[in-house]
Amino acid sequence: MTKVLIPTLLLSFLSVVMVFGSVSPAFADSDGDKPYKRSWVVPIGVAEGTIEISEETNIDDVRDSAISEEQARQGYDNVDKAKLKKAVNDSGQYFLIWKLVDYTESDTKTTYIIDAGTGEQLTEPMTKEGDSCGDKEKKLQTTRTSGDNA
Repeated sequence: MTKVLIPTLLLSFLSVVMVFGSVSPAFADSDGDKPYKRSWVVPIGVAEGTIEISEETNIDDVRDSAISEEQARQGYDNVDKAKLKKAVNDSGQYFLIWKLVDYTESDTKTTYIIDAGTGEQLTEPMTKEGDSCGDKEKKLQTTRTSGDNA
């Protein structure tokens, strides 16, 4: 029995090591001390921003050189959310941008990509209808399993 048990345990251990070894590189490109945080890069096509980001760039210095959120929101009265993000163009250059999002009552989301250095719009506004978590009708038809119906 030990002839079978030892190789089985060894193979199980190696499998676990291989799984964790392949997962850790996915977290290598992280922000500071938060390796679990995902940092989505916004595609901007052929556009170019004024604040370029490279591997040597100190992110705090770059953020300090960006226009304020108030300046970025000028001309976009109904914006509900504004966030500094990293964008990449078709040439592979990275830039700092403001991503402005406007949510409407009809489950429509409009996203504006603004240059973080000048406040100019870099891409056409992107409009998406419906929520990102699936069909709204399915969500409305859920039944309660406790409380009133129990």
